[in-house]
Amino acid sequence: MRVLLINSNLKDDILAAPPIGLCYVASAAETAGHEVKVLDLCFKRRLQPELEKAITGFSPQVIGVSLRNLDNVNMLRPVSYLPSALKIVQEIRALTAAPLVLGGSGASLDPQGVLEFLQGDYIVVSEGEKSFVDLLDALNRGESPAQIPGVGMCRQGKFQVTPPQLTSFPPGNPRLAKWVDLTPYEKMGGSYTIQTKRGCRMRCIYCTYNQVLEGNHLRLRSPSEVVDEIEEAFYQFNPEAFEFVDSVFNDPVDHCREILEEIIRRPWKTRFTTMGVSPKNLDSQFLQLMQRAGFTSFMISPESASKTMLTNYQKGFDLEDLRRAARAINQVSLPVLWYFLIGGPGETTRTLQETLKFIEQYLVRKEGPSYNLVNIFLGVRIYPGTKLWEIALEEGLIHDRCNPLRPLWYLSRELDLDETMRQLFQAACRMPEIALGDIEKYLPLSKIFGAVRKVFPFPKPYWQHLISVHQILVKLGVRSLFQARGMPAQLREYLNLQSNRPSSAPVTDNETLSRHQARKARSSLASPISSLPHRKSP
Repeated sequence: MRVLLINSNLKDDILAAPPIGLCYVASAAETAGHEVKVLDLCFKRRLQPELEKAITGFSPQVIGVSLRNLDNVNMLRPVSYLPSALKIVQEIRALTAAPLVLGGSGASLDPQGVLEFLQGDYIVVSEGEKSFVDLLDALNRGESPAQIPGVGMCRQGKFQVTPPQLTSFPPGNPRLAKWVDLTPYEKMGGSYTIQTKRGCRMRCIYCTYNQVLEGNHLRLRSPSEVVDEIEEAFYQFNPEAFEFVDSVFNDPVDHCREILEEIIRRPWKTRFTTMGVSPKNLDSQFLQLMQRAGFTSFMISPESASKTMLTNYQKGFDLEDLRRAARAINQVSLPVLWYFLIGGPGETTRTLQETLKFIEQYLVRKEGPSYNLVNIFLGVRIYPGTKLWEIALEEGLIHDRCNPLRPLWYLSRELDLDETMRQLFQAACRMPEIALGDIEKYLPLSKIFGAVRKVFPFPKPYWQHLISVHQILVKLGVRSLFQARGMPAQLREYLNLQSNRPSSAPVTDNETLSRHQARKARSSLASPISSLPHRKSP
């Protein structure tokens, strides 16, 4: 069959990510004998001509659309990606009657809601390498795909999905650069992405990886296979850097160490980064091994530096692990992006202060350049299928008819929001290392970095330069001007709507947005999804 796979992610800034999952599916479908083409819409200015060219020129018999995220998971600066995805689907429908299959991690977060909202024919849940190929085979034979693991559809007006079967890591090389032009991603600071495993055995209550997307059973690739893939891409495409995109890069630590040691043994040298490092088992020796392998930066997500909150989040490491990791990180000169979540179950003014105290003590360098950028998010995104969803239901923060496509948030009722915002902004005005979830507003600068870099080589990753921007604002004494006035009141109103929205007369997001815009449009907390219905009762 002729199969067209489309990347609907239009985030064309510093956070742009090559669609590795889509490429795994494309390679699997091609290996199975199908004729496959990939259309990457990221960085495309005009969507309709790109879609028309791909569809009319190829005449696909099946079209797959990948949805990476539902929204940007930022309560203070919310952006939904569903309206743009809906526009893409509508353009496709106007051009062809080919069956439309939805997939990607975003689609798996609420399969029924995504299928109904985007009006797809089928949806692939979790990993798609086998499920999508089996779906293609069923369609080619004219058979019903209803019983294929990982495939969902509507039958007689009712949604049904067969649970996916997650056994071993799917074989094969995604051949990322074959399917996707990586040049624009590299201009934005992006890297060639690599997976070494799937599954996560951490028990974080808010996380979708271990509870929804990949399961909590680790499925490891052999270290030699991982490094062979890197080596092949290095010689064929010579990317500027590679990024490991495992949910937790250094768990299990022995497997990770074997990969690093195998990289060191190879004759070539390149740069690496990773999005998910756990503080557990992160010591000076391991960091030195990372540097020897070519690591030039990484990200780490402790979420809190409060003993109480680490327990409540079920992070799998303790405060001493975190302190030990911070001390080790401060002995090396690697840019590190830290993520903290404020507002989970049990969060109070005291636990928030414990986190801020840790940041000031361990992540703010007293002498020399600072390498730690700390991004603090207020509010924890709630997804169905997670432990946090159950907690929020029990506490009445959401109800059973809430639609997960709307950004739903957990924010501890034990927090005084006025005091919380005061603490956060005071800390940001005192410590340039802190970003209050506002990397979002600086994202357009990444395009400037990409253009200016041709003349003045800004070192990557670009996010590290945000520290310098904050230092200038702090020295000038103007950083306090960037705080959002009236934000606590708007947060309270939004949370009240979230938990008490009447089922008989649902408030559309356009109505919510207009009320907030009347006061302060830039601080609006409403989702821009229009006319989105409530979750139907089962």
